[in-house]
Amino acid sequence: RAVAAKTSRPVLLNLLMTAHDNSLRFVGTDLDIMMISSQPAEIEEQGHFTIPAKLIQEIVASIPDEEGGRVLFELDNEDTREVSISCGRSRFSLQVQPADDYPPVPIIDNEEFASFVINSAILKQGLKEAGIAVNTEEGNPVQKSVCIDFAAPGMPTMASTDSKRLAVTSLPGIEVPEGMRKTLIVPSRAVTELIKLLDANDTIRLGLYKEQLVICSEHFQLITRLVDGKFPDYNRVLPKESSRSLKIDRKDFLQALKAVAPIARANSDLVNFDVGPNETRIWAKAPEKGTAEMFISSELTGEPINISFNINFVLDFVNSVSDAQIVLDMTTPNYPGLLKTGNPESEYKYVIMPMSY
Repeated sequence: RAVAAKTSRPVLLNLLMTAHDNSLRFVGTDLDIMMISSQPAEIEEQGHFTIPAKLIQEIVASIPDEEGGRVLFELDNEDTREVSISCGRSRFSLQVQPADDYPPVPIIDNEEFASFVINSAILKQGLKEAGIAVNTEEGNPVQKSVCIDFAAPGMPTMASTDSKRLAVTSLPGIEVPEGMRKTLIVPSRAVTELIKLLDANDTIRLGLYKEQLVICSEHFQLITRLVDGKFPDYNRVLPKESSRSLKIDRKDFLQALKAVAPIARANSDLVNFDVGPNETRIWAKAPEKGTAEMFISSELTGEPINISFNINFVLDFVNSVSDAQIVLDMTTPNYPGLLKTGNPESEYKYVIMPMSY
């Protein structure tokens, strides 16, 4: 996953494989992130080499499950630079490159490694929540990243923004060591890969080593560079108060949004909310396409309001939570809305700019 898709350095298209003690270590990198994984192995002779990542992945995936899935790697003589791969009646031979050409793998000195331990489920949920407002298009590297703020007092905070919306959440129960009291801006690709790697039952060590973020578990290690820049002050963006608060059942809300989405997407992704005391009309209209509307029960505190948003942005939030109730705080049709769950203990907040109808 960390191997470069395109590069002027062919060795970055390879995996570094190292046979040492009783394990086989795999390393992939594109120079921005590095992923390391080790698997138990019977080692007859120690050594290391680099091998084309795509080829080895496709070969191992296609090997029949013979010999109990046991795969044998044999590095032929130094002159041919070939590795033989066998499993049962399957045989392969691949060209390899010297390990000396591969970027060095950091050896982390625990005395210089400021870190803390966190449950992987908490970290994974936080990254999912904080990452939904990342800018997925070309642009400012800071907007294509997730901010992890260890500098502020209290719980560590994570946030992302594409300038049209802001997602903010916190990591509860974490004691941050003094050496990590910094604001880190983590590239979204590293966040995406980490979410895929995290297992619900893992204990994760997260730390800072030589200005790189290091995430370790029993099964993997991910090292990522940090983005150089300044993240916007998310506390200034979060609405401090609102004059209207709407409570909606999440399932009803999601069903209504999905129903009107085809028409909304035909008109600049515009979805409209006509909010009354006990009912909300969710509707969209597109020239030469038609109209769509859904009515759902809701509970409004404050005066009725008509307000419009980008339907994809609203759906991103609704799909990112599992709570039964969603709350939308509003002030005026031209003022940002604040989406959150009905759980008073949740730290997850999602600010979304309104659209003009």
